[in-house]
Amino acid sequence: MASSTNRAMAEVEIRSLLVRERYYRDTSQWNKLRACYHPDASKTNIDISWFQGDIDGFVIGSQGMVTGGTGAMHTICPIDIHLNGTRALSESTGSISIRFQHSGIEYDCVSFTRFISCLELVRDEWKLLSLQAIYDRDTIVPVVPRELQDVSFVQDARQSYKCIDWALSRKGFKIKQDLPGTDKPAMCERLMKERLDWLNMQ
Repeated sequence: MASSTNRAMAEVEIRSLLVRERYYRDTSQWNKLRACYHPDASKTNIDISWFQGDIDGFVIGSQGMVTGGTGAMHTICPIDIHLNGTRALSESTGSISIRFQHSGIEYDCVSFTRFISCLELVRDEWKLLSLQAIYDRDTIVPVVPRELQDVSFVQDARQSYKCIDWALSRKGFKIKQDLPGTDKPAMCERLMKERLDWLNMQ
């Protein structure tokens, strides 16, 4: 990426890819979602609240979530794109929104996150290698405002994603408890150091 023009074009392509990847996930366009990632699934890694594994497993798991009645909507705003030859690292802000019913009342669980992804240039196209999230905070609010009943968190619940943990656990998902979050700054720093080290490993 010698010239500023090439760098700018790469950033535009990567930002578009990141936004489309989340859109394809939310709209159940599974083939397009899979195509956003490296063709070799063994090179991919998804590490989020409810899933840890490669892209093929993530697509299958996401399909299962949708057919099981757990829909999610994502926002993503790519902020920083780091480029190094055929590698790139992206930092984005975003959110995850899940609507669910509890005791006959509809609620929205919204988790605010930073999405971190590694990418690689494959035959002149940028492809995602990984997706990780740094969890900031989350909320549960009624769709029609009223008091939320019967919600209790375990004593050591993670402050950065206790609501999404509670909501997805009620759906039967096992939630990873050592995810990066702003309540554990050292984990966030370690994740970013690992990803920047990867970017610069040539």
